[in-house]
Amino acid sequence: MKKQDYLVRTAAELFAMFLWAEGVFRVLTFPLLNIATVRIILFTGAASLFIAGICGYFPEKIRRKIVYAVGWFIAGFTIVELTMIHYLGNYTSIKAGTGMLGRVLSFAPSFIKAIRPTSWLVLLVPLCLTVYSLVKKPVLKRHKKNLVYAIAGSVLLNLCGFYTVWGEGVMEAYRYPRFIGQALNEFGVGRFLVRDVLSVFKDDTTDLTIDVTESGEPEETEVIVEDEEPHRVIDDTAWREAYEAEENETIRTLDQWFLSRTISDYNEMTGMMRGKNLIYIMIEAFDYMALDPVLTPTMWMMKEEGWDFMNHYTPKYSCTTGESEFISLMSLIPESDVCTPNQYQYNDFSESIFNLFKAQGYSIFAFHNWKDEFYERRTLYGNSGCEVYRNYDDTDYTRMYGWPSDHEMFEKTMGDYMDEDRFMVLYVTSSMHFPYDQSSALGDKYLSEIDAVHPDYPINVKRYISKAMELDCGFRLLLGTLEEKGKLEDTAIVFFADHHPLNTSLATIADYTYEVDKREGMNEDRTPFVIYSPALGTQKQNKVNSTFDILPTVANLYDLDYDPRLYLGTDYFDEKEKVVYFTDGSWASETGLYYASRGQFVPFADDPGEDYIKRMNSEVQTMFRVSSMVYRNDYFRLRDFVTTPDDSLEDQ
Repeated sequence: MKKQDYLVRTAAELFAMFLWAEGVFRVLTFPLLNIATVRIILFTGAASLFIAGICGYFPEKIRRKIVYAVGWFIAGFTIVELTMIHYLGNYTSIKAGTGMLGRVLSFAPSFIKAIRPTSWLVLLVPLCLTVYSLVKKPVLKRHKKNLVYAIAGSVLLNLCGFYTVWGEGVMEAYRYPRFIGQALNEFGVGRFLVRDVLSVFKDDTTDLTIDVTESGEPEETEVIVEDEEPHRVIDDTAWREAYEAEENETIRTLDQWFLSRTISDYNEMTGMMRGKNLIYIMIEAFDYMALDPVLTPTMWMMKEEGWDFMNHYTPKYSCTTGESEFISLMSLIPESDVCTPNQYQYNDFSESIFNLFKAQGYSIFAFHNWKDEFYERRTLYGNSGCEVYRNYDDTDYTRMYGWPSDHEMFEKTMGDYMDEDRFMVLYVTSSMHFPYDQSSALGDKYLSEIDAVHPDYPINVKRYISKAMELDCGFRLLLGTLEEKGKLEDTAIVFFADHHPLNTSLATIADYTYEVDKREGMNEDRTPFVIYSPALGTQKQNKVNSTFDILPTVANLYDLDYDPRLYLGTDYFDEKEKVVYFTDGSWASETGLYYASRGQFVPFADDPGEDYIKRMNSEVQTMFRVSSMVYRNDYFRLRDFVTTPDDSLEDQ
């Protein structure tokens, strides 16, 4: 048998497996014909030569095991990424393992079932090469210079790849792959995996900065005095003294950035809910499919007779539910490559919505009808001002196949707070959690009623609606109890989604959503957001807004003592333009949509021009950086006095 060159054979096998995986991934996800594809080919060749050079130190049997173990691992990781984006709405990473990967392990059978047929194509080349190598084992010859050739070739290809990274201006994304989607698009699965693993062991805090050169040194806040209209004025004396005395440059930078921001003024909606109780509900997998005038009449009524925010976005971050909840509590941007509420659960979050209401004398409660299995809520809530938290482990819920009942959660927890003078309550529901393609107690509970209204709906949509009907029963009980206690007029209910129904195709969601075209733009992440109280009346709100804006909006409506500069969202009724921050660096505003992965801006009407896009991109990047710096330095533990601003100047 003719001998084959060891380096050529090994590198060719690796290159074939790697490039095939990259090719299938790219065809199914990102544009194929661009400079990123060239860069991925270069990096793939470099990796193949490098691993082939290492294999030169091992006997043939071990060489084969290394080659095919690596090839199959890359193929498997590629399938995971392809499935994650459809299953949980985001790509994943090794660094984010405490978030999405942990969740996948809990739903392994469902996850495997969710793998699309096209994703299995990734295994074609590894399978063929593995079979071929077992049937026809090669005889390889080794050259002393093989290692030199491998290193030289790998270095050369890497340099060429790095040149395109530098030329395209994506070096920071390469060094720190925080935006997973962008990194996968620019560098491919294999190189992203390498950079991701390295980032686990590298502290990138020291390189994380924000540009405050334009704002300069913070100036004294101007006190505006007018006879007719009061203005929001905050006494920054203590904060400025702390800034002047601070020796840590990162903390000084954060001080400078926050102090230089504009203080949003009062508006015509300020204080409209002053003194009311608040029930703050984040609904699992809440989408327009759940709203039906016949099947979910209570939620439909609350939307139609309350304040309906019709252009609301719910961005999905690395651990979807936990981070949507985190955003609604803090109005900060989660880090894209970790599960932020778990990673920073021990931080002090004195600026949270819990603490804002607590400072006004409200009793603070939080309830969830599942265990702290995925998110460390008890610790996070405790560091955010929550006084009472009860979850599945603290309450005698009925055990059932699938997720527990939201109706039962309301029933078993309302007694905790109904007799309080003033209360702020957070509910995190779970009944509407996937899967919808499998039988479950709540998914099957109302199928006969649904069949009478929508007999032609597919079974997964029916099960989703059945779960929503259980929640609707809970809302009906909640409203009835508030009315019975004489507290309905004095209570506002705010409800919103953590994400759209996961493990459900966009086509299915779009086919059975009638209020929003889910196929258009970024509408996959458009979800309902409603504020309801009989005392408030009906309003339809059309401006772009997101989960980031809920806290500032509520704080203004309740006229809480809060500092708007500390939140990255904006009061909906403020004149400032609202911006939706997506996990990959994309954004939406009232002007248009920006897709970071392809560097494209799509205006809603007139094109605002390149200067607007550059300014917005810079601001969005700054918001991500500020949030990371806040978390990593536990900033609000050092500046807890700025989160309860002095309102003594308000009436000047």
